[in-house]
Amino acid sequence: MTLPYISDLRLFLALLSGAAGIVAWLGLAAFAHARRRDAMPIRVHVAGSRGKTTVTRLIGAALRAEGRRVLVKTTGTDPVLILPDGSERDWPRWGPPSISEQTRFFREAQRLKADAVVLESMAIEPEYLWASENYLVRATHTLITNARPDHAEVVGTHPLAAAHAMSLVVPNRARLLVSDEIAGGPIHARATRRKCAVTVVSTAALRHDDANRAMALALCATLGISDSTARAGFDKAGADRGTFFVARGALEGRPFRFASAFSCNDTRSLEQLWHETPSPGVPVILFNARHDRPERTRAFLACLARLAPSGEIYLSGFVPRRWTRAAGLADARVHRLATGNARRALATLAAAAPVGATIWGIGNYSRLGRDIVRLLRTETTPC
Repeated sequence: MTLPYISDLRLFLALLSGAAGIVAWLGLAAFAHARRRDAMPIRVHVAGSRGKTTVTRLIGAALRAEGRRVLVKTTGTDPVLILPDGSERDWPRWGPPSISEQTRFFREAQRLKADAVVLESMAIEPEYLWASENYLVRATHTLITNARPDHAEVVGTHPLAAAHAMSLVVPNRARLLVSDEIAGGPIHARATRRKCAVTVVSTAALRHDDANRAMALALCATLGISDSTARAGFDKAGADRGTFFVARGALEGRPFRFASAFSCNDTRSLEQLWHETPSPGVPVILFNARHDRPERTRAFLACLARLAPSGEIYLSGFVPRRWTRAAGLADARVHRLATGNARRALATLAAAAPVGATIWGIGNYSRLGRDIVRLLRTETTPC
């Protein structure tokens, strides 16, 4: 590369001083963030493929019950800030999600005089996972719920790709908690190199919500919070807007039962929810696809061929017919949803569902998934 030749000495010096000023400003900003971060005695970083939003909420609620001024940020369905008094407000963004917003979070924690923070890991790309932990958070306690195959477009399709990516949030000389699902492997190897105190939590035989509580309880124990105090806090933790739920309702005189699993983004977690949730009759399934998650779409289609061999499947978003055929789904039971309107979509699904059957919403929470969840929250009754 050839550098440009600048003949004017004054222009050169002006550019040089400008560049030096930018470097100095960045250095001062990094120094100020490091001081704010390191002044926070408890920094909990929660990562994983599934359950991290719920676990983040549970830990924050337990710390509040213990009397801590804790600031919590979740980034699951929608980014939410949970204040020290337990109230919630949306976390504003002025562009795509970026790990640099963690610096703004620590500024807010300092302003609110918090003495503990709990953050949900928001990065997907391996390099951002590493930078988030090593520069922005430097957790005193890190919890990894699981490492299930997802985001193959970014981390790759190797069976251990998710675990390798998740290992990059392992802290240095701090406390690490992992489920027995991911004990050993790349996460344990990195924890050994970084001299972490590792706690393995047994969750293999538990339902998904019980597993989340078990993970949160184990972390609370490392902070000296009693089980009774932690459980009392859990009862006030609240739920993420997109958390899994089952509801009953009626639309245009047609009763229906809807299982909302739009926020479940990996097939292993979907299979767990499917088997935990009794669903008599032939199911009707709405698969809400994202155009930027083609590997996830293919994985879900193959999963549906196993879980619901006779179910009726409605597609929203980019799903080519060749993908459904490759997954082994017969053309006769795969339908293209003709509307992006939540109420009309729900009416179509309710009309297609046999009496007593369950409608499942899966794939992705974005757009139509979010609109349907909002409609269900206001016009149905939880089961």
